[in-house]
Amino acid sequence: MNKQVEDFINKMKEEQKGEDLKQREEHLISLGLIDEEKTKRGIVYLDNWDGTKDCKFDNEKNKYYKESFVPAAIEITDEEYQEILKYAPIDKTETHEEKTKTKWANIIKTTSNVFLVLIIICGLISAFEFGPVTLIYVIIYAMLYYPMAMGFAKIVESAEKKL
Repeated sequence: MNKQVEDFINKMKEEQKGEDLKQREEHLISLGLIDEEKTKRGIVYLDNWDGTKDCKFDNEKNKYYKESFVPAAIEITDEEYQEILKYAPIDKTETHEEKTKTKWANIIKTTSNVFLVLIIICGLISAFEFGPVTLIYVIIYAMLYYPMAMGFAKIVESAEKKL
């Protein structure tokens, strides 16, 4: 086998192993399997301000940070971890949870779409009765109304996700 290919494969195997170990530790910590002796106080960097007084901004790294306890997972064997996975599998239903969280944003989007269709239908009807100038006014109104309503829905969706 070519030396470069072998080095690349070994490097990828190590990266995959590191990602698996990180996921394993996060899962154990989420289950509460924490080693109290290894848990230490450290600095955690955040992309956004978390709303507390302890959160400060680091100008060099351009990120927020705060001191908190950094938990460490207990050390277990692969067999023990496979047994834990039987009873507490890794939950990957976050996408379903996010969709159900944005209930009000979905209602606003649906009503905006319904109103847009009604505006267009009413505009066409009024254009036949009052002339084509009315249709131009209705189109301008729809072009102003719809983006504002959808923007409001995005704001509500963003607020619901942060709750």
